[in-house]
Amino acid sequence: MSKVYAVKSIGMALVLSAGIAWLFYRNIAGMIVAAILCPVMYHLQKQENIRKRQETLRGQFKECIRVVTASMQVGYSVENAFLEAQKELEQLLGSQADMCRELVQMNQQIHLNVPIEGLLEKLAYRSGVEEIFSFGQVFGYAKRSGGDFQRILRDTAQRITEKTDLEQEIGTMIAGKRMEQRIMNIIPLGILSLINWTSPEFLEMMYGGIWGRVCMTICLLVYGGAYLLSQKIVDIRI
Repeated sequence: MSKVYAVKSIGMALVLSAGIAWLFYRNIAGMIVAAILCPVMYHLQKQENIRKRQETLRGQFKECIRVVTASMQVGYSVENAFLEAQKELEQLLGSQADMCRELVQMNQQIHLNVPIEGLLEKLAYRSGVEEIFSFGQVFGYAKRSGGDFQRILRDTAQRITEKTDLEQEIGTMIAGKRMEQRIMNIIPLGILSLINWTSPEFLEMMYGGIWGRVCMTICLLVYGGAYLLSQKIVDIRI
C-alpha cells in the first residue's frame, strides 16, 4: 500500500476499533480493547485492498496476454509483442494502471536482455496472482522446448482468459450476497447502538458488573468469529 493509503487505513482502523470497543464496554478502561482490535481491523482492510488490486491486475494481465499473443501471430517478436502490449494498454487503461507500470519496467529489463519468464515470475511473486505465475511457467517451458511457441502461448492465454471470465461471472453472481453480508455485519452494531441511544438503562447490567463484561466480551468474540466466517463464505476462488 502507498503511505497515504496506509495512513488512511490505520486511521479508519482506529476509529472502527474505538467505536466497537465503546459499544461493547462503554467506558474508558474498556477502550483498551481498541488497542487489540486495531491491528485486526487494519489487517482485514489490507487483505481487502490486496484482493481488489489482485482482481484488477488479473483483468489487466488478461488484456496484456491477449495483445501479446495477437501481436506474435502477425509476426512480432516476443520482445516487440510486450512493447506493443504496453502501448495498447496505456491507451486503453491509462499509463498509471498497475499492469502498464509493470510493463514499463519489464520492457526496460527486456531491453537489457533479462529473460521474460524471470520477469513474469517476479511479477507473480510480488502480486500473488496465480495466472501470472502459470503463464510465466508455460512461457519459459515453451521457449526452452522449441515447439510450436505461438500455439502453446495462445492455448495458455485462452485458458487463463476463460478462468478469469468465469471468476468475474461468479463475482457478478454473488455481488448481491456480498452486499447482504455487509449489511448483516452492520446490523448487530446498529441494534446495539440504537438500544444504547434510546434505552441505555436496558443494558446497564451488561456494562456494570464483572459478569456483564464477561458476557459482552463473549458477544464480541462471537461477533468477530461470525464476521470472519461470513468473509470466508463469500470468498469463492477457482
